[in-house]
Amino acid sequence: MKDLLQLIRYKNLAIILCTMCVVRYGIVYPMAAYTPLGLVTTELQFSLFHFIMLVMATVCISAAGYIINDYFDVSADMMNKPEKVIIGKRISRRKAMMLHWIFNGVGVVCGAIASIAIGHLYFSLIFVFIAGLLWFYSTTFSKEPLIGNIIVALLVAVVPLITAVYELLPLNFFYQHILISRFQSFTPILMWCFGFSVFAFLYSLIREIVKDIEDLEGDAAYGRNTLPIAFGIKISKIIVLIMYGISIAALIVVQLLYVSELFSYLYISLALAVPTIISAYLFYKAHTAHEYHRVSSSLKLILIAGLLYVVLRNICV
Repeated sequence: MKDLLQLIRYKNLAIILCTMCVVRYGIVYPMAAYTPLGLVTTELQFSLFHFIMLVMATVCISAAGYIINDYFDVSADMMNKPEKVIIGKRISRRKAMMLHWIFNGVGVVCGAIASIAIGHLYFSLIFVFIAGLLWFYSTTFSKEPLIGNIIVALLVAVVPLITAVYELLPLNFFYQHILISRFQSFTPILMWCFGFSVFAFLYSLIREIVKDIEDLEGDAAYGRNTLPIAFGIKISKIIVLIMYGISIAALIVVQLLYVSELFSYLYISLALAVPTIISAYLFYKAHTAHEYHRVSSSLKLILIAGLLYVVLRNICV
């Protein structure tokens, strides 16, 4: 069981679970409750059971993606991080492939159940598409410069957005006549979730490139053509530093245009902007795999801090 949990990256899956709960209970629920619909009390229309199905779909397909990625990356991982290799050492390749298909199957079925609940069965194709994309990422795209990084970052960004869509569609359908009569909409909720997705995309993309620089030696030995291999570490570092700059600028824009209370201003400054600047400095000075790994860890902590912002804001404001 311990080997299986490590194989499916249970810590990352826990973050996915927390992200979806934060979007549902930290963004959609409170913002929908305060939507001015007169004397009408707005309640979530996506049931807890179907939300659990949506979470199961996302978590299972993510787990399948981690398994298949490790399956095809065994050779490179044996050089980059041999102590973390599970497939072929503690779990056989045949069993790993079987687990991959089981997780994908459960994920697609749960996604179909959630999609039926909102009246759009064809939305279940999203989960089929993501499962297929993760397969092709592992076999092909992960070996190409930047394309693989963008795919992973987009898939991370999809998590909060897909949660919002599945929550808002039944909400919008149930309260549609009231929303129209009062010239209201749930668009602000979707925009909040979209902003959260952009944040996740930027930091995940930076982190993926940093990890490629960290794994440069093993990737080069096994013929992978990642960004630092294709264009060199110097160009890769310039690209990453530019993205750091874009992320910091985005945080400043959010503070200037969308923040109205002191808590948010201080939190964005101290828990997100300052750590991002420190992470960028550490990256600029990094030269060894250990130093790049430290940068990668700092980016993961910033992503978690972004998640905690929603929780703490609801408590403090």
